[in-house]
Amino acid sequence: MLPNPNSDLLLPSRRRFLQQSAATLAGLALPVQGWAGDFWSQPRELWLIRGQIAKTAESVKVVYWADGKLIPEGYTALCQLLRDVQLNLAVQIDPVTLDILRGVYGWLRYFGIDQPITVLSGYRHPYTNARTERAALNSLHMLGQAVDIRIPGVSASRIAQLGKYLSAGGVGYYPAMGFTHLDRGKLRTWVG
Repeated sequence: MLPNPNSDLLLPSRRRFLQQSAATLAGLALPVQGWAGDFWSQPRELWLIRGQIAKTAESVKVVYWADGKLIPEGYTALCQLLRDVQLNLAVQIDPVTLDILRGVYGWLRYFGIDQPITVLSGYRHPYTNARTERAALNSLHMLGQAVDIRIPGVSASRIAQLGKYLSAGGVGYYPAMGFTHLDRGKLRTWVG
């Protein structure tokens, strides 16, 4: 039986999480005792989906970083998926923002969850941001440094807790709307 990602069990230690995630990525069913692999030195894969209806949803499952550098094809595919969908405008998404998503995806894999992260919002042009309800005037979405996500079967509060655990930037939890905001800005948290 797989662990429940919504349980109130403590998150694994960072070292254990990273080792087990890397082992999972390497195709191992169980972590190897004493294995000293580094999660962040492994190829970085993401599986993202945009849209709710299966026929119109866009999905990308791709490696965007390997051997110490960005993989242009994978990186470009992720930038396209994370575009401003209102204006159909893509920009270069900040790689640290992708790495935050990678941490979340690695956590899903740790719990045996093989599904994409649903992206509600990635990059937003200032025009789109100004017309987005409750959007911050200086939103990091306008710099390609923020994402709003949801994961079916995983509560937004659990994703927010994971975002805080990763300590990579801002974490906003929106319980009424069921999504979590993650960005690469200053460490801060809020409930929207």
